[in-house]
Amino acid sequence: MNQTAELPPDPAIETDRRAGERFTTLFQVARVLTEDGTQRLCLIRNIGPGGLMLETYTPFEPGTRVRVEPKMCGSLTGTICWAREKHAGIAFDQPIEVQEYLKSCTLPEGQVPRGPRVITGRRGRLRVGPIWHLVNVIDLSQGGAKVETDLPVEMNAQVELSIDRFTSLPGRVRWIRDERVGITFTSALPLADLAHWTAMLPPATSGAMPHAS
Repeated sequence: MNQTAELPPDPAIETDRRAGERFTTLFQVARVLTEDGTQRLCLIRNIGPGGLMLETYTPFEPGTRVRVEPKMCGSLTGTICWAREKHAGIAFDQPIEVQEYLKSCTLPEGQVPRGPRVITGRRGRLRVGPIWHLVNVIDLSQGGAKVETDLPVEMNAQVELSIDRFTSLPGRVRWIRDERVGITFTSALPLADLAHWTAMLPPATSGAMPHAS
């Protein structure tokens, strides 16, 4: 349902309101990448033809170029045009047709949406049976993780992952491909906890957005 977004009081936002731009409410988690590879997890609050508003857990600097990777929709690029308290506005590089864009957010029946994955570049510990093993944690989301290990693990095996502040993440093995193992957590990580942890990671240069020419 289209409606004018309820944005925080800010002169820049009031200017957008006077311009008459219409917004669609969209509560969706997204990974936000900057040109240097810095990652953030945010919540998209609403979206319009010219931009969107984020609920943020760590601050952004106005003028920062970003790529927004929503949980279920296609990526969008733009620039942080304002930031205030726990919100930030992004102006798109090119206007979009909102309703056409939102059609890409619909998954086939029976398919479960996956949360945005944060590239970690971290070592963690994986418990298989009674023994803990060192593993490479490739990425992490609210609902699971991808690790690299040569351990002999089995499908649907009960495991437990520990990485940094997340000392106990029980789950099960969902898939195995060569030395990569997908784990689904028993309980989803709170978005705020994962977002604050993500903000402390070094830039993931392998996933950085291209610099503007």
